[in-house]
Amino acid sequence: MHMKAIQFDSPFNIKIKEYKTPTIGKYSLLVKVAYCGICGTDIHIYEGKVPFVTYPIIPGHEFSGTIKAVGSKVTRFSIGEKVAINPNFSCKDYGYDHHEYCYYCKKNRPHFCINWEAIGVTMNGGFSEFIVCPNTSAFKVPKEVSLKEAALMEPIACCLHGLQQIRIRPENTVLVIGAGPIGLMMVSLIEAFYKSKIIVSEPHPSRRNLAIQFGADIAIDPNNEVLKDVIKKETNNYGVDVSIEAVGGTTTAIEAIDCLNRGGKALLFGVSMPEDTINLNLFELYSKELSLFGSFTNPHENDQALEILKNKLINVSELVSHIFPIWKLEEGLKLMKNKAKDVKKILIQIEDNPKEYSEV
Repeated sequence: MHMKAIQFDSPFNIKIKEYKTPTIGKYSLLVKVAYCGICGTDIHIYEGKVPFVTYPIIPGHEFSGTIKAVGSKVTRFSIGEKVAINPNFSCKDYGYDHHEYCYYCKKNRPHFCINWEAIGVTMNGGFSEFIVCPNTSAFKVPKEVSLKEAALMEPIACCLHGLQQIRIRPENTVLVIGAGPIGLMMVSLIEAFYKSKIIVSEPHPSRRNLAIQFGADIAIDPNNEVLKDVIKKETNNYGVDVSIEAVGGTTTAIEAIDCLNRGGKALLFGVSMPEDTINLNLFELYSKELSLFGSFTNPHENDQALEILKNKLINVSELVSHIFPIWKLEEGLKLMKNKAKDVKKILIQIEDNPKEYSEV
């Protein structure tokens, strides 16, 4: 049995290829992938900017699908069930006993596991017809949630992990820098759970409009307005209580910190390059009691993300702007990279795409 998959042979060089369908182990699942989202990390892999990626690689780490086979020792799942996958592997996913767990897994911090691997990043991923994964990495999709919606479990869970770091309160004023797919998810979640005042900074007019639609009170064009001045005006010269940097840039990281009031908290959520650095005024950090947070993956938030989808707490249908067949993955990558008008989340539909390999 064979399957089709998108392989990145090297940066900027991608092809659809035919593979032998992988076989499963006794604790694994064979999942027929339905949808896989394009993430900013996939763009970085496409451009060759992720240092721990080895080519060739099949990327894709935000995906959902249907179980087609279960390992002989699997009791939690059955053939035909819908699942979404946490792509990040830790000690439990390798089947270790608790006494064999690494330092971080023993502290219930599996996202820092010293054995960490990630589907679609360090191993072949979800831009393929089938994938084998440990049953411990799979989450049952509620009947109220479509497979299209379930593909958003992973990015929503990542956003939830970041928001839990900074503990927003309803009376806070929150600045979100960047209104790409992640920035819009952040705005949606803040509006749904905290009802805080939200200010968005985004240079592209279509994305500013989307930010307002998703719950932002104000959307600033940083190319034509001085962000810090606008923030002072909107906060009676105090600054924001919380800022979320959802771009992954050095300039935007500095802005996120500079716009804070006393006691403010900045979440540097966007994925920057390993060599990126910024200068900090240590006295200001000390005297204003500023708190800086990072956020890495989604160690404990996947169930909560599925509950949000089940209960329709955010309008995920409005988060998805495009659904492409697998052979249009590169087009989707370029649309996201170029921040084309009205582009939000792009999903690649893997199932039910009859295009032949020879036509690609």
